[in-house]
Amino acid sequence: MDTPPETVSEEPEVTVEQLVNEPVKVEKEKVDISNDRARIEYLGRLHDGILEAKRQCGEIKFEYGQVTSYLKDIQLIDQAPAEEKTEMYAAARRIVELTEERLHLQRQKYKMTDAQKRAMENYEPTVREDIQKLLEYEDYQVKIKNDLRQLSSEKSLLLADKRDIIRGQRTLKTIGKCLAAILIALGTMLLALAFCFKVDITFPFVATVAFGFVIAAIILNEARKNRIDMVITEKKCNRAIFLTNRVKIKYVNNVRTLDYLYQKYQVRNATELDFVYGQYRKAKREWARQRESTIQINENNQILMQELQRLGVKDRDIWFAQAKALIEPKEMVEVRHDLNVRRQKLREQLDYNTGVMEECLEEMEKIRDKKPEYAVEVERILSQEMKVNEAGN
Repeated sequence: MDTPPETVSEEPEVTVEQLVNEPVKVEKEKVDISNDRARIEYLGRLHDGILEAKRQCGEIKFEYGQVTSYLKDIQLIDQAPAEEKTEMYAAARRIVELTEERLHLQRQKYKMTDAQKRAMENYEPTVREDIQKLLEYEDYQVKIKNDLRQLSSEKSLLLADKRDIIRGQRTLKTIGKCLAAILIALGTMLLALAFCFKVDITFPFVATVAFGFVIAAIILNEARKNRIDMVITEKKCNRAIFLTNRVKIKYVNNVRTLDYLYQKYQVRNATELDFVYGQYRKAKREWARQRESTIQINENNQILMQELQRLGVKDRDIWFAQAKALIEPKEMVEVRHDLNVRRQKLREQLDYNTGVMEECLEEMEKIRDKKPEYAVEVERILSQEMKVNEAGN
């Protein structure tokens, strides 16, 4: 009588905070690769994971390149000789003075920090789009958390079902052994009566054998049901694992994207960003009325841009909002620190998606090495990815 596996591995519960703060180990599915359909579907899921990770890496690298460019500009400014930066310092100092004069009244009327104001000025063209993105990401975050909780509960229930099936199978095994012992004892007793006392044991012997056959049929039928239930439960567990892996990856990418946008705009949520943006737009209308001050600032900004261009600075426009950093070392340190923090967050997200891609490729390589026909399937799937890349290029 076959029995399902005696043990069921159960992983410790993973909190949503650990998904972001700790490296996420992609959980391996239990797939029978000898089954053609299961193997091809599994390879397709691995391929989808690779494509999603590549897409994420492409977006992250673009933003990473921009942040790196800003840091290189800071290095150019720091390394330039002092005599070549005299005009730049003068223009930056005048910009700071005029800006502070204009901000004196604005601080009383508009609620936003200096860091938020700088972010609005630096990224004004994309603020409205980023607000919409944040709203969608935050709403999606709630849905992902609910999915994680639901999948965790489903997985726990499936593991409990597997334990129940195993306990039931063990019980059947125990009952079978006990009944077998009883039947052997009865048979022995009947044979003893027949040989020693010449008693007719035909009817009792037939009844005992019939009883044994009935009980054996019941036990075998229940064991067959348990095996079927175990196969069905195992398939459900595999699907739960696959869905959990996909949701975990989406959750990590979503949280890190939110974290990056919060850091970028120095806000805590989309509602605050929308409020700050509204305050900034009101302030801009007030600044538009201060024409004389604006003209002077623009004149000095032109000088600043020319001096930065002469120094070889690539991204010059952002320094208008960060002119204070050009004349105060402490401010420059803060700007550099903010850029380094942003770059580190992007690097962590890039490393994470690269790791996901490598794990999927490694799993495909393991399948490739099993049999030549598996290698053909892997090559076919990977060649589809190459064709897609060539079409995109």
